[in-house]
Amino acid sequence: MEEKMTDNAAIVYNGFLSLPNLEKLRVVEAINEYFDSNDREPIRAAAEERFRAVDIEAPGFKCNCCGR
Repeated sequence: MEEKMTDNAAIVYNGFLSLPNLEKLRVVEAINEYFDSNDREPIRAAAEERFRAVDIEAPGFKCNCCGR
């Protein structure tokens, strides 16, 4: 039986598919770096810091994953 994605995973994957190819490549590289590392906490901390720098309250901001 095929394992199905959770709703969260489906939303993120849909957002991934709507990225330009170069951005998709960067996401894949970042995920590979994370899974290849034995010390993931610095990678996670850097990603969270970058995410916090995104101004989701800015006029015209639209989430690429969920469209909001």
